[in-house]
Amino acid sequence: MIKIRSWKSQKVETINLDNEKKPYTVAFTDHNEHDDRSDWTLQYLESLANKVMCISYCPLNVSIQIGSQSFGIRELENFELVSGRVLVDATSLALPELLHIFSLLNKNKRSFDVVYVQPTDYNEKRETGIDKVVSFDLSEDGLGIQQVPPYIGMSTNSNVFFFLGWEGHRLGALINSDEFDTNNMTCLMGTPPFRLGWENVTLSNNYRQMLELCNSSNVRFKHAGANDPVRTYELIEKIHESSKYDRRSLCLAPFGTKPAAIAAAQFATNNSNVVILYDYVQKVKKRSSGTDLVHLWEFRYSE
Repeated sequence: MIKIRSWKSQKVETINLDNEKKPYTVAFTDHNEHDDRSDWTLQYLESLANKVMCISYCPLNVSIQIGSQSFGIRELENFELVSGRVLVDATSLALPELLHIFSLLNKNKRSFDVVYVQPTDYNEKRETGIDKVVSFDLSEDGLGIQQVPPYIGMSTNSNVFFFLGWEGHRLGALINSDEFDTNNMTCLMGTPPFRLGWENVTLSNNYRQMLELCNSSNVRFKHAGANDPVRTYELIEKIHESSKYDRRSLCLAPFGTKPAAIAAAQFATNNSNVVILYDYVQKVKKRSSGTDLVHLWEFRYSE
């Protein structure tokens, strides 16, 4: 299994990109020029690693591409990992890619590091009207909510743990789905947020959906820091134990912050009986601006 051993954070402006000694053999990313931080992160990875490889998951044919090689998810273990230290870029990699690279590294009994760069701000939608809700243009519709192979299972008798983000329509899609049981649902709030006041954006953009849940189901709310995968993992573990006691499966829907998604990917790697949900939304270009804190988590493999 994999555990977080240490966590370091520093401001972007304190980091020197002219690094002559490269401590990592390979860094995994999915650079796609979405915003300022993805461009900076690519430079950061190139300053730290001898080789940078792109990873991309295709939900249509259930395959993952690493560099120029393509694998079915059950053939991923055939990818030959080079020796040396590994760095995973969670800034640009989405949940499915994180799940599979974590699983690959765990099966190979490899320790690794994960980096995530926070933005300075997210770009607000331009809307008019006195009663408008401040919303953000972060993603375009994807394939809809699906189970991510091989993290699949029965969805009718399950506890759903949904990670709230800034797009209420993603929670609405789950509520309106006939496949998933939202009668016993837990929602995760990322508090404290990356920046003071951002928790209000989460509440305002999910207000209608949360009101619907409160009126029709037994919904519970949990809190963990928006950039804290350690606390998020602990909450997942507690809900997982509760689900086993109730003889229900656990469905994780990590639609909130990326550090929370890191915790979900870590937990799924360590526990095979978890269902992972994702909707494969497409990130909007220039969705955020600036670069703020850089987080580096040291993951260690243990028997």
